[in-house]
Amino acid sequence: MLKLIMCVKRRPELTREEFDRHWIERHAPLVRAHRAPLGIKRYVQTVPLDNRAAQAAIQAGRGAEAVDFDGCGELWWDDLETHLAARKTPEGAAALRLLIEDERRFVDLGQSQLWYGTERLVIPK
Repeated sequence: MLKLIMCVKRRPELTREEFDRHWIERHAPLVRAHRAPLGIKRYVQTVPLDNRAAQAAIQAGRGAEAVDFDGCGELWWDDLETHLAARKTPEGAAALRLLIEDERRFVDLGQSQLWYGTERLVIPK
């Protein structure tokens, strides 16, 4: 499986609540609606746990910095070739434009990070 991992930061004018509401109520249904032309197999949103004490403890225990992202999105495909091929079809290209256009409404893309990756299964379900 191929994954696109996006660690996203919200646009500076949005609160965390506004960002999260848009992400789950508007963007998620948009991704779901365009999954077929883009060949998306799975889409997961992960948001930081709203527990400052727990976050501070886990970070302090490892000497890590505080989280500076508002969430992490994962999109899954069978492989890079089918992912790239889907983006080149007229339907896939149009769907991709719509998704990126919507991302620009709530995500600060210049301050976010994204990359492709593959899993190494260490502990199965």
